[in-house]
Amino acid sequence: MRAEHAEILARAQPYLDTRRNDVHVAIVYQLAQRLLRHYPTADEAVVLPAAILHDVGWKMVPEERQLTAFGPKMRDPELRRVHEAEGARIAGEILDSLDYDAERRDEIIAIIDGHDSREHALSTNDKLVKDADKAWRFSEVAIEVDHHRFEIPYDDYTQWLEEQIDDWFSHRKRPRWRMNCWPRRDMPA
Repeated sequence: MRAEHAEILARAQPYLDTRRNDVHVAIVYQLAQRLLRHYPTADEAVVLPAAILHDVGWKMVPEERQLTAFGPKMRDPELRRVHEAEGARIAGEILDSLDYDAERRDEIIAIIDGHDSREHALSTNDKLVKDADKAWRFSEVAIEVDHHRFEIPYDDYTQWLEEQIDDWFSHRKRPRWRMNCWPRRDMPA
């Protein structure tokens, strides 16, 4: 990790001690680095800090309510927006404290403020952060963490993940109701 990114991470650390975000951010950062290799027009100085800071806003959401705002049992999508807005605010404060380039700072904040709720990426940089964030869910660590935290059997959870791939990673639209219900194996993909 580059020194400037390590400093951003150090300042973000107090906000990452919820939802296993310390582990999440490390993996998202690595995935973003890998994606950057395939997108020469993307700006590493935007993508990697955004990957580090994208979920700092969860610290402002009471832990007992967090599981209602994401995942297969999501029932409070507005609470998900709270983490994005708070995350944008906190990220701005962290980047300002480091005298980060203003134009890049503004883009990072825009990416964070909508990274989960916004359907279409604002830019290639945003796309890479969104994709790295979603791709984490398919890591062994994430599957282990999430099937336990949502109290869902491993096989059922991986089935639900499989059903999300088109919604998360393609431009083809599928009905939104599929994202908000528990996977039903009798439903066609």
